[in-house]
Amino acid sequence: MSNTATKMTNERKAKFTPNMENYKVSLSYEGLSLKKSSEHKSITELKRQYAR
Repeated sequence: MSNTATKMTNERKAKFTPNMENYKVSLSYEGLSLKKSSEHKSITELKRQYAR
């Protein structure tokens, strides 16, 4: 049983990261937009900034 738990931790799957252009289009569909100060940041940086 512990063997399967070890396999799960060793085989890490890549996390999905959306394309920034696709993210901007998605925001526009919802009537939202990025702040001018946030436009040059990556999605990872934005997540870190707005994490609760």
